[in-house]
Amino acid sequence: MKAYLWLPLACLIGYLIGSWGAQDELRAFRSHARDVKQNAVAKPGGFDAFAQMVKIPESARRSRRPRPDRPKAPLPSIAVTNKIATNKVATKQAPVPPPAAKEKSDVVASTNAAPQRLSPEDLRARIEEAQDLWRTRVDVARAQWKTKLKLEGEAEKAFDAALQEMNERLYDSVAALAGLLEGRDSMTPELGLRLVGETTTILAETYDKIGACAAPGLREQVSTMQMVDFIDPGVAEPLIDVQGKLENFQGPGRRTR
Repeated sequence: MKAYLWLPLACLIGYLIGSWGAQDELRAFRSHARDVKQNAVAKPGGFDAFAQMVKIPESARRSRRPRPDRPKAPLPSIAVTNKIATNKVATKQAPVPPPAAKEKSDVVASTNAAPQRLSPEDLRARIEEAQDLWRTRVDVARAQWKTKLKLEGEAEKAFDAALQEMNERLYDSVAALAGLLEGRDSMTPELGLRLVGETTTILAETYDKIGACAAPGLREQVSTMQMVDFIDPGVAEPLIDVQGKLENFQGPGRRTR
């Protein structure tokens, strides 16, 4: 009978233990929510949204050496290749005079030196990794959509031309933004919104161009395309030289930490 005397105490101990456990879970939940909120604020706004559309990872899986001007494997015909990017930059720059004879040995030595590895956070390393993944998938996606939309002959060529033009326009838009950033100390909310806005406008217009070359009655099918799957991550290459100015950009309505 004396065992009944311990029941109130046992109940009280059980209540206290359960309360402590619930409080620990509540504190852990609040801590997690606070960390998520802080991380969301710390992420850049406009550029982060653009990087997600172009499918550029936040960091590469591993460090890598800079890729030579010509990639090892050929890019799809709808890609903005390094050759196109180099030609566009070369037309804007004045020719550089050849080095003096006494400097030739230094030039040869610097050329033969092994290139420094890029960190996973470097934008060039992130773009190259994204291009490697994109290269293996885009041709399959393009072939599938040509079949779905019943594209043949001139319509098929128009489909490829629309995707090629999309990537070239995206590259030009990013190059213009990089040019503006060169004269500024950092990225601004206005430039971030313009980057995202121009990107979405170009994608929307590409839907119309592809819809015009699709078979009759398949325009609704065109609207289900994931157009971002056809964006060459190389369109972001002009931002490599100004990537330091993107780091502290918090986007519109966000506070700088």
